Amino acid sequence: MAQVRRFPAQVQTARLVGDRITRADSEALVAIVADPEIPEAMYPAALRGPGRTRAGIDRMVRHWDERGFGPWVARERATGAVVGRVGLLSAVVEGREAVEVGWFVSRARWGLGYATELAAVAVQHAFASLRLPELVSFTLPANAPSQAVMRKLGFTPAGEIEHAGLPHVLFRLAAPAD
Repeated sequence: MAQVRRFPAQVQTARLVGDRITRADSEALVAIVADPEIPEAMYPAALRGPGRTRAGIDRMVRHWDERGFGPWVARERATGAVVGRVGLLSAVVEGREAVEVGWFVSRARWGLGYATELAAVAVQHAFASLRLPELVSFTLPANAPSQAVMRKLGFTPAGEIEHAGLPHVLFRLAAPAD
């Protein structure tokens, strides 16, 4: 009998807990995304309003319900503080359905390796649990820190795409050979 594979609703790393995102996480994530000190070139303010953030969270909740995987809300194990979101989402890239690994971490926690730490778990489960053949990740060209995370995770540059009406750099990662 074939083994049923599932994407975990909760994961833990040395410093973080990732829980399936819910609407109850909205206020904490709205506050993180709305930080006025986030550089415009990294995440335009027009895309970060409270209504848009809440709508994105609703989409992520539905994604979990419909597909059985999605982003986790990221919390520090030591404090329980919400520090962002990390995980998988379906996306259309170059006209084809793909699964994106994405993250957004509180500016106050940038540089601590949180995105890499939890995204690595998402990548592992994408390949081992979901048996996906490939993952994508993309960001604005000026977002060098996110591109560095992608490279640390093993993603390689794969050109440019348009997302949310803006140019983005695209990275790809193939599943490891069995």
